[in-house]
Amino acid sequence: MVDPNCFIILFDSTHQAMSAEAALKEAGIRHAVVNTPREFSVNCGISLRVAVEDRDAAVASLAGRGVIYARVEPYRSRWV
Repeated sequence: MVDPNCFIILFDSTHQAMSAEAALKEAGIRHAVVNTPREFSVNCGISLRVAVEDRDAAVASLAGRGVIYARVEPYRSRWV
């Protein structure tokens, strides 16, 4: 894979994705709600995109608020 310019946080449900979006917004972490890229196989069509430098803060914020997510994957987006 080409060097990632962002990370995609993947979920098993839309409810998880929306809870995570609220948590990141509350924490002031830059993010975007995006359609799950085709190359990632999960049950939810909505994911969150965060900058490379915000990955650790985003994961810590979700863990601190008890938000469940499937996994975090590096990604090369043309929209960043």
